Amino acid sequence: MNPTFITAIAGLAIGALAITFTPATALFLPDSVTAQADGDSGERWACPMLDFIGTHAGACPVCGMKMERMTAGEITREQRARMGVETATVTSGHALVTVRASGSAEYDHRSTAIVIPRISGRIVARHDATFGCCTVVAAGEPIIDLYSPEAFRAQAELQTAVKLGDKSLIENLRQRFVRWNLTPLADAVIKGEDPVDTVTITSPIGGQVWFENMEKVDEDLLVGREITADTMLLRLVKPNDLVLILHVPETRAAFLRENQPVLLSSDDRGDLPEVKAVIGRVAYEIDPEIRTVEVRIYISGARDVLRPGSLVTARMRGALSPNLQPVDPSVTEAMGTFALVPKTAVLSTGVRHVAWRLKPGDTKGPQQYEPVPLWLGPRIESDDGKDLYVVRSGLKAGDQVATQGAFLIDAQAQLAGTPSLLYPTGAGAPAAAHQH
Repeated sequence: MNPTFITAIAGLAIGALAITFTPATALFLPDSVTAQADGDSGERWACPMLDFIGTHAGACPVCGMKMERMTAGEITREQRARMGVETATVTSGHALVTVRASGSAEYDHRSTAIVIPRISGRIVARHDATFGCCTVVAAGEPIIDLYSPEAFRAQAELQTAVKLGDKSLIENLRQRFVRWNLTPLADAVIKGEDPVDTVTITSPIGGQVWFENMEKVDEDLLVGREITADTMLLRLVKPNDLVLILHVPETRAAFLRENQPVLLSSDDRGDLPEVKAVIGRVAYEIDPEIRTVEVRIYISGARDVLRPGSLVTARMRGALSPNLQPVDPSVTEAMGTFALVPKTAVLSTGVRHVAWRLKPGDTKGPQQYEPVPLWLGPRIESDDGKDLYVVRSGLKAGDQVATQGAFLIDAQAQLAGTPSLLYPTGAGAPAAAHQH
């Protein structure tokens, strides 16, 4: 016969004999425990060894020790010391924050302009403005010399009109040169000078030259190359105007508003009070990958202090109105006043938030705590570096809340079956022991 089969038969036989001769009290709980499960009084009684939690007083059905009544939220002086329970007072104040963010300064391209010849021809010479980046160009400064039959023909037409003495025609032809930014050339012909086939293209505005790709510029403005009227000769920026693009966490962007002043600092110069900076734009969209909002800071007066590419830190003071809208922190009347609770006093599931509030009573005797559901606003940092939550509902200034040991108080409430963080209406009665 198969040895495995023999072993299985022997095991079943031994098990049956064990069940037959084992006392019933060792396998099943007495009827008194079943009665406890049937009539839940709402109280919780626990074995000192935590072998069993029941709903009635009596002996522990597991070890026989006398069970003790559990009172949720009630803590003696001895328990406070053992659990390390500490409390703090809920304060009242404004929702003020200092938002800090760093970024790299760039040219403010809102004022960027390009220079074009406005007339076609062949480049015969390049001036200093076309060699390299960051050259400062004044209005009227030469850029290139251009051989232009088109300009020569226009001068000849103007010369003929001058000889005819047709003032209307002369003025109409002169306006063509004005549009080309070649007014001095027209005035010279009107005074009697002869037409020329090479003209100097000058910059109509002043600024600082900025090239993204100098190799391409050298290729486009190569001497001898023919260019059209819309060929870009220069890109000019205002050297005093920069922009700082920051990525501010979404929880802090709610404190910021457009046209708000900004304080700047850099590693090499420290604080920069002489530089004017304001928030130009707070993006409406949130970057879903890094959970930030783009904030643009417009900077003026930066020429002698900051350079494009400088690493800059921005500090922005923010405040909230009673309906949590950003307001000017210098206008006290516009700011809301809120209850402020320490972050360490808040227990949270991510959806539900609770604090354990101390009930008024004798501070020398047992202390009673009660769970208070919270409706929270943003998290802020006080001037002394403490993390606080704005409380929109649930607590008021002057309330005492547990800041250390709150989790243990909440755990005691869960064991007692009373309202807690995870069980707003209280946990159900503990399951009765297995019965037959």
